[in-house]
Amino acid sequence: MTAPSTESRERREYPQVRAVFVRSCELLAPIVAQNDNVKTVSNFAMAHMLTAHFPELSSAEVHIVILTVEKMHRENRLNSILTQKS
Repeated sequence: MTAPSTESRERREYPQVRAVFVRSCELLAPIVAQNDNVKTVSNFAMAHMLTAHFPELSSAEVHIVILTVEKMHRENRLNSILTQKS
């Protein structure tokens, strides 16, 4: 049995998502906030917006961004990302 490595390895698999994540948060934050009470903008529409802004993202990566931004909004963590950029 080997001991776990002490070096920290990057476990995330989507470097393209990381590269555009803060800008994606800025784009989607007003939409997910508005969707709190009534889903006025569908995930399909948000995916279309992201694809238009970030054509290098695959459809799976776009889906990951949307789900993560929505989750961070529900957990009240989205504002911290947006204020860190400022």
